[in-house]
Amino acid sequence: MSSLSVDVREGLVLEPQRAAIADEYYALVERNIERLAQWEPWALLPQSLSGIRLYLAWQSQARTSGTAESYAIRLDGALVGSCSARIDTAEGTAEIGYWVDAAVEGRGIAAESVAALVDRMTARADIGRIQARTAAHNTRSRALLERLGFEFEGVLRSSQLLGDHRVDMAMYARVKED
Repeated sequence: MSSLSVDVREGLVLEPQRAAIADEYYALVERNIERLAQWEPWALLPQSLSGIRLYLAWQSQARTSGTAESYAIRLDGALVGSCSARIDTAEGTAEIGYWVDAAVEGRGIAAESVAALVDRMTARADIGRIQARTAAHNTRSRALLERLGFEFEGVLRSSQLLGDHRVDMAMYARVKED
């Protein structure tokens, strides 16, 4: 385990995304691609191992430059999801994203992992706002954010292109002053 890993609880660890997990990550994406395509534009694109390697290299570079913290979610050693924060230090914001394997959905893994990521962002002096956008029809994701104390700020109408149609996005945020 990397020194940059986050122990969430016994058996649940966030580890920095890196090229060494490409095969595992690709298999996880492929297992979940149809489900993720309901909400994520990237899941509608052709996936490849080389594309995953490029994505993971980009995530490592973003971590080094301070513009992102991206984690692989591991449960008892198995890769079961991803959570990340895109960081804008000029604005003092972090935008989070997350997804988990269908096999562990509904077990609190996403909520615990996202809570740990949010704790990391909240602890930073340069972050005053943590936000998340989720497809308005993604009720599970919206419920997770609400359980973690995010406030619903409104619907961004027709703000995301998902294949051949546009979808509304629900905006949530936690602000340090709250």
